[in-house]
Amino acid sequence: MKKSIISISLAMVLLGGCASTVSVSEKDIFQQYPGISEANTLIEKAKGDNLAFFAPEQMKEAQKVYENALKAAKSGKPDAKEMANEAIARAKAARTQSAKAQYTFEDVLLARDKAMKVNASAVAPEEFKEAEETFAKAIAQFELGQEDKAKKDIEAIKNQFLAIEVKALKRNMLSIAQEAVAKAEKTDLDDIAPRTISQAKDELTLAINTLEANRTDTAKANVHSNRAIWLIKQAEGIADINAYFDNADFDEEQKILWYQEQLSSVVAPYNNAVQFNNTNKEVVANLRKQAQAIVDSNQSLIANLDSAKAQVQTITAESQSKQTMLEKDKAQALLQAQMQREQEQLQRQQEIAAKAADDARFAAVQSMFTEQEATVYRQRDNVLIRAQGFSFKPGGSEIESSNFVMLNKITDAIKRFPNATVVVSGHTDSTGSAELNLALSKARAEVVANFITQVSDIDSNKVTFNGYGKDKPVASNETAEGRAENRRVEILIVNQ
Repeated sequence: MKKSIISISLAMVLLGGCASTVSVSEKDIFQQYPGISEANTLIEKAKGDNLAFFAPEQMKEAQKVYENALKAAKSGKPDAKEMANEAIARAKAARTQSAKAQYTFEDVLLARDKAMKVNASAVAPEEFKEAEETFAKAIAQFELGQEDKAKKDIEAIKNQFLAIEVKALKRNMLSIAQEAVAKAEKTDLDDIAPRTISQAKDELTLAINTLEANRTDTAKANVHSNRAIWLIKQAEGIADINAYFDNADFDEEQKILWYQEQLSSVVAPYNNAVQFNNTNKEVVANLRKQAQAIVDSNQSLIANLDSAKAQVQTITAESQSKQTMLEKDKAQALLQAQMQREQEQLQRQQEIAAKAADDARFAAVQSMFTEQEATVYRQRDNVLIRAQGFSFKPGGSEIESSNFVMLNKITDAIKRFPNATVVVSGHTDSTGSAELNLALSKARAEVVANFITQVSDIDSNKVTFNGYGKDKPVASNETAEGRAENRRVEILIVNQ
């Protein structure tokens, strides 16, 4: 009986002890074991830096040892501290191995980044996945000490990513033009402007045939692709005018009067009264003749200036033997005055012609962009394209495919100023830290600058970029509309 009482008492004590056991939280473990806390910090940072790709085995072992250390600490085992130290050592070794791998495979990483910037993983997923697997295999071999075997495939892997980048560029390039043609057909634009749409389709066919004949000739294909897009835009302009006529309920006479008004505004800098009392053929011929006369007048003035210079030289030589010093001075003064008058006249003509050309060129660039895409400003001789229409993923700098139409417009605008240099600047709103905004704005500016130089034939030495973060707002950051305006990329065309 006594033994039974003792057994019951002992059981109650044990049950009471089990009921009072409290599970230990990770926070408590981190305070009790600083080594486990340090291991956790190193491993989490390693995950953020993608060290598992560059040192997979080391990271796998570091994670495994860390989890065992955590379990040992929860169970109160004495070897928890030793395990934590091993996890720290493996995480540090993984970072060292990662730095070594990134240095060795630098060319591959650059090619891989280029492919990713043109969204190659989405455009060519199977090829990109195969290249990634090949790259991961080489990284694993490199970590296991098979360096010669891993390095042997560096050039082949780099070329894999470069080929995928070219393929993505081609698909992106053609898809924009194809979408434009398909949209034109869907909206019955070919019924309103059949000839223009037919030409656009021909240009698209030429772009496709160019790539099929030579898949590296992206420059020529881009010319045809952009021409197709331009023609679609021209057809849309025709449709806009047609809709304007319909909405205004113009009769045939009013349409012609509208055309004459437009023509008058174009030639206003050198003709204030177009003779519309003549036939249209005569009007066009007369305006062409007047424009040619301005060109001929400039050439004549230049010839006269050269002739006057020659006369100065001749008279100066004759004056030395036939005239007194006073007569020589008078002759030189007269000729210099004549030269000055002719030079001033030439300069005025050139300024008028240059201003008309600059005005027309700026107006053309300004009309290329919609209000949602960009606003174009004139700054003396320079042109500023404030592109608030770029679509970037939050916190990202990768260009969305929807922006390629606007990017092609930007490169077209730049090409209209062949002697200009280009400054690309990125800007953000005030959301987030100043450091992150500065880095993000610079990354986005770099992506746009790279597109301008890589997709077009614009010299990369003429294009620079920088990021200013939230430091140069153009609107209030207190409203969603203001922040949207501040998230922009600006392209400044600096004319020499």
